[in-house]
Amino acid sequence: MRVRDLITIIHRLAPPDLAAEWDNPGLQVGSFDQEITKVGLVLDATPEAVARARAEGCDLLLAHHPLLFKPLKNIDADSGVGAVLKAALQGGLTIVSAHTNWDAAALGVARALADALELTDRSPLEPQTREFDKLVVFVPVGYEARIREAVFAAGAGTVGDYDHTWFGAPGEGGFRAPETGRPFIGQAGSEARARESRLEIIAPRSVRDRVAEAVRRHHPYEEPAFEFHPVRVAGRDQGLGLIGAWDPPRDLFTELRRLSPAFKWAGPRPGRLGRVALLPGSGGSFLHQARRRGAEVLVTGDVSFHQALEAQALGLTLVDLGHFETEWPGVLQMARVLAGELARRNLDLECRVLAQNGPWNYES
Repeated sequence: MRVRDLITIIHRLAPPDLAAEWDNPGLQVGSFDQEITKVGLVLDATPEAVARARAEGCDLLLAHHPLLFKPLKNIDADSGVGAVLKAALQGGLTIVSAHTNWDAAALGVARALADALELTDRSPLEPQTREFDKLVVFVPVGYEARIREAVFAAGAGTVGDYDHTWFGAPGEGGFRAPETGRPFIGQAGSEARARESRLEIIAPRSVRDRVAEAVRRHHPYEEPAFEFHPVRVAGRDQGLGLIGAWDPPRDLFTELRRLSPAFKWAGPRPGRLGRVALLPGSGGSFLHQARRRGAEVLVTGDVSFHQALEAQALGLTLVDLGHFETEWPGVLQMARVLAGELARRNLDLECRVLAQNGPWNYES
């Protein structure tokens, strides 16, 4: 398998159009054409993670956090990002990221944290829609399968877990070919009528040009009639964060201590709670969404002083469980889901989680 093939599978699980505008998921360093046999999964591509991946024979390091967020003004090969880039290139290790696209995916980071906390009755804290193009193309009867297969091969026709999706309806079309034309149906310079099918097939915007080229190449008409319409699709359970329930209510601190040895909190002192909002990573800005959704607590990381004050004013319990602690379950989830997808496709690629710890130490 090549790197580009794995990225295609990852994007099926974590569609890139779900990523925030400021984010930079995908290939970080390496080659799309590199052959790979073993993948190591981590939260961050640190020098230690690269060394561990190389020691265990990994060809690719799949990190949650992108190594490259902003344009680099210089590359210091002895420290920071530069040291990671140098080690990866010297070791032939490709680094790929699935970040906010995995955060917002239906099976992503929030789902993993909710699984760890055994929450039920779940829905996204901030639902997201995906933007697609809908291809509408008119095809003479008998050529529908030819066009469908061509645009499927170009990347169209996938909705959620389903692929090769389409809609068709019969009709009749008319036209007049120019005197110099070579029409598939009728005579040059004369009006003609044809029994046609209207095909509608959804496609990611990123493949619009490929789909258009596939239609032109495989359509029997000199001038195929087709168009793209923008559509928004509300996928099942996709969005940032998650709100869920404990039924019957549980003691919040008892449940959180299973995930982290220490954490801080603000707002009302919690006891047994039933309605819980989660935003793994840095989610203190989602206080108002959590309150509007009826949550009694928001569990997140990287909480600021002023966000803690805001939680007090809202009467909402705010827990800073830690950035690492709230997102690490998402790394384990990616390993499970990716391995399952590879097995479903009968692809022989080993996926291994490379153990990491967060940067904080705790004194008892």
